[in-house]
Amino acid sequence: MKVALLGVGGCGTRLVDQFVRTEHRTGRSVTNGNVLAFHTESQPLSQTTALSTDQHILLGDTHPAVLRRDTNSPVTDAQNSAHDPKRHSETSTTTSQQGASSNSRTREYDINEYGVGGDPDVGAQVAKAERPEIRRALDKIDETEVAATMIVAGLGGGTGAGVGSVLLEELTDIYETEVYTLGVLPADTESDQRALTAARGLRTLVPRAASTLLVDNDSWSRDRDAVADCYQSINQMTVNRLLSVFGAGEANTTFESELRIDPADISRTLAVGGVTTVGRATIEIDSNAHGLLARILRLLGRSQPSGSTPVDASKIKTLISRAVQSKLTLPCEITSADRVLLILSGPPDTISRKGFETGRYLLEEETQTVEVLAGDEPIQNTTELTATVVLANVTSVPQIDELQRRAAPVEDAVTTTSGPSTTTEQTATTDEMNSQTVEPSADEDSNSAEFDFTNAETASETTDSTEQ
Repeated sequence: MKVALLGVGGCGTRLVDQFVRTEHRTGRSVTNGNVLAFHTESQPLSQTTALSTDQHILLGDTHPAVLRRDTNSPVTDAQNSAHDPKRHSETSTTTSQQGASSNSRTREYDINEYGVGGDPDVGAQVAKAERPEIRRALDKIDETEVAATMIVAGLGGGTGAGVGSVLLEELTDIYETEVYTLGVLPADTESDQRALTAARGLRTLVPRAASTLLVDNDSWSRDRDAVADCYQSINQMTVNRLLSVFGAGEANTTFESELRIDPADISRTLAVGGVTTVGRATIEIDSNAHGLLARILRLLGRSQPSGSTPVDASKIKTLISRAVQSKLTLPCEITSADRVLLILSGPPDTISRKGFETGRYLLEEETQTVEVLAGDEPIQNTTELTATVVLANVTSVPQIDELQRRAAPVEDAVTTTSGPSTTTEQTATTDEMNSQTVEPSADEDSNSAEFDFTNAETASETTDSTEQ
């Protein structure tokens, strides 16, 4: 399935850059070069290796609240002397033209101080002011080449959540194809302020996007002392799962399969909207079972002409069970999924129809839904069999409940300290965006309203999410 990828903020930029590198390495062409990276800070853009400068979109050049590395910091001298780019306490004054009151901002963000300083409200303001620049950038995407577009962002960041929300609004207004989002949630070791930014981002993004795939940093970093220590592994995990879903069928191969995954199956799975999570598991196929000739033929890029041995159905069943019961991108109660997609990827002729159907029945039992779509992806020159399981519109997610719990007192404190004028103005922005996000999905069987994503007192302030 061809998909355009738009990275927003530091996290989104890194993920898109890594996705393109992995595309090149695996021979799966998903984006066809339809990628962009949006940021309010130049350094993450300059650190990409697979994106051209033409695909870098730097926003906020003239915005007074955006801090560049080559300009003086708007923060106090005391803060400057701290030399700590990972903590930025905002004490500067914002002018009325920025959409905020003249009161000093005292919210503290444990993120890089450059760009929008982790403030999603500033991120949204920057994006709204730069709509003409954003539209010019989107002209570089050939919508006729892709079936959908995906915004990729860290939801704990000011640029990711703030700019990402405005970008989503823009895309859904002008694109006829589906617009998905991929959001990375902050870990519980990160500040409650970032939890609030992410919670507000969810309230804005989930109702408007065709589907929102979430990645939980916390679940993938519990064995490390700091989330930053495992960014690379989390990013690679995310890219592998994205590619397993949208890259299915995009590798160059001459082998045909009657069970081959169809892009329409992916679209139909995600059509129920809401929150999506992805599981994946891989087993090594015993190459000795096929003998020396089979191994030589695989190395030459030719499948064995006859006698290929399908993987035992019980092994496929175990593999699929591992995929859905092991780490998902977002842990959830799998029985809350509205629709499920199974993709089996591996050497041609190794996936029997019996094994395939056994896997489908297993998923129907474990997820308690009959809405299970499935297909396979023959891949030559591999000795691995991979099961990828997509759970769409999951509604029982403890991590989202915990995120909202952490965000509530911070949101109350911000409302109290900001004063009535700021609260009123921010709420107006939120309501304006959320009023456009409550249209139901075309699929009437969707239950995506389970989460209180449209509860809006400050939901759309998320529009300028903090940078990751």
